[in-house]
Amino acid sequence: MINFLDYANHVFFFPSLLASGFLLFTLAALSEKQNLKKVLFWGAVFSLTPYMIYSDLIYHGMMHLLGCMMGEVPLLLDVIVDYMSRVILIPVAIFIFGRTLSIHWSPSLFMLSASVGVGYLGMVVGKTQVGAALVNLVAIFIWWKLLWNELLFVRNTQIFARFGFLGFVTLFSMLVNLAMYVCVRMIEVTPEFLNYLVFVSWFFWLTLTIAVKLIFRTVRLTQQAEIARNHDKLTGLPNALLFSNYVQDLLFRNPRKRYAFVAFDLENFKAFNERFGFEEGDGALKFMADTFKTLFGERYVTHVSCDTFRVVGDAAGMKAKIKEAHDKIRSFSTQGVLELKAGVYVQRVENENVERCFMRARLAEATTKGVYDEYVAVYADEMGARERLKMYLIAHIDEAVEKEYIKVFYQPVVDINTNKLCGFEALARWDDPEHGFLPPLDFVGVLEDAHLIQKLDLFVLKKICEKYRVETNLGNKCVPISFNLSRLDFKLSDIYKELTRLTKEYNVPHEMIHIEITESVLDGDEDGYIREQVTRFQNDGFEVWMDDFGSGFSSLNVLKDYDFDFLKIDMMFLRNFSEKSKVIIRAIVEMAKLLHIGTLSEGVEIKEHLDFLKEIGCDRVQGYYFSKPLPYDEVMAVLKEKGVEV
Repeated sequence: MINFLDYANHVFFFPSLLASGFLLFTLAALSEKQNLKKVLFWGAVFSLTPYMIYSDLIYHGMMHLLGCMMGEVPLLLDVIVDYMSRVILIPVAIFIFGRTLSIHWSPSLFMLSASVGVGYLGMVVGKTQVGAALVNLVAIFIWWKLLWNELLFVRNTQIFARFGFLGFVTLFSMLVNLAMYVCVRMIEVTPEFLNYLVFVSWFFWLTLTIAVKLIFRTVRLTQQAEIARNHDKLTGLPNALLFSNYVQDLLFRNPRKRYAFVAFDLENFKAFNERFGFEEGDGALKFMADTFKTLFGERYVTHVSCDTFRVVGDAAGMKAKIKEAHDKIRSFSTQGVLELKAGVYVQRVENENVERCFMRARLAEATTKGVYDEYVAVYADEMGARERLKMYLIAHIDEAVEKEYIKVFYQPVVDINTNKLCGFEALARWDDPEHGFLPPLDFVGVLEDAHLIQKLDLFVLKKICEKYRVETNLGNKCVPISFNLSRLDFKLSDIYKELTRLTKEYNVPHEMIHIEITESVLDGDEDGYIREQVTRFQNDGFEVWMDDFGSGFSSLNVLKDYDFDFLKIDMMFLRNFSEKSKVIIRAIVEMAKLLHIGTLSEGVEIKEHLDFLKEIGCDRVQGYYFSKPLPYDEVMAVLKEKGVEV
């Protein structure tokens, strides 16, 4: 039985550890950080010390088998088995490195043979344990000095794929080593000839290393050009095309694995830029990119646009990584301005369309917008249904207007003191032949985002004027009708011109039309255009009301800067009808009286609401207590039934 120390001496155990450490460090430096544990494990499995043990086991096993079959094994066959036992494990290692670590065969072969070459060079040249260790150190130093800076630039597997001849150069060196090994084993050599072979081995190794350095330099220069073309200049991340190639390659190599597609958005980034400057904004994006690289690997992150990123990673543990990224971004933004939002789509079947996966992740991310305590959402099928509805609405708004699928419903406004009808609010509904009856929440926001809301609002205004003319011609008494204007109505159309045109066309007195605008309409009116239009409306006899008063952040500032005819108190105060709500509503009514502005409270649903508002002196009320929004004839019937004087 062979003694352990004798065997350790035979395989140059301690010098071999240097070559093993050399391989491990090189693999770790050139691999993705998230694969570090796998890299260290498989690198250790195939490093020189265990590699030699495997080789000896294979060699002695094969020789025993051949001895049983042939009796005496010819020297040539012995040499071939000996050499093959040292080479046969390299393809196995290359295969495992490719499957588990995503390292191309060419650098795998080069780094494995470099490690083995350094180890065997130490054994041949150094001859003793100490001598081998010294030779190994010198060889590793030279290798590092010549190749390390080049290797750091050559980490792109796509680049290596195009420079596969690096692997063929390595194969050539292995064949030369085989020839030398056969000489040593089969020829009776003199000490002088053996020293000559040692010199040739050293010189050949050095020459090969210098040749590879030149190859790497070419690769590096090519890669730098690739980086300039295929990477984002600010973050250094792959651009969309290169990222897509990486993702397709990842999915192709791991068809049975489930991956998560993540869309990230940096909320409030515009405000951050305005507050701290573009240089700080760029710093925030770089910090995000570095954070994502660390968590997901640089190949599987891309900077899509100003404040959005895309990421692909293993579905297992993805939420934990998203939380870590979210917490790091929050700590970076010490003022709490930036908030990272994420949408996740988990792959369901093999070969799913990558772009569709990211679209679904984006849909999930959109649901977190404006929700303070929610920063991540996972895609669900109903999100896709909403997106399809959204696309349908955008595509069919013109048809809905033309064929009058848009219906105008009316909700009564009642004078609280006389219980008389004093107006209506006109509200749009969409009665679609395919999707059925759609409430405003389903389509108003969609049309605003698509910059199509002016088509809806102008149609509603036209129907209001038409209705006034029809009722007047029938001899019926009419009351003023209010309708809502969006901020985009002022930006995308000449709303003043359209309103005056329609009132003239249908001969509608201006006092019969009331315009409702919310605080958000007036927000950001730096050039004063909307203020100018509001003044024009009022000068022409149209009343302008402030809608949803009390729901915004700066309602009092708006009230200071504009002369509104009425305040519509937001319905949320009555929905949560507490003592605090009563104090606030009372204060709003009293303030409005001092400013000579009328008050109207929305959301009146029970008699308690009505009695309280009457007690504090509110002028008008609106809500389900009188009627929900209905077609004109139906609402008139409801009012008659409830005893409201028309």
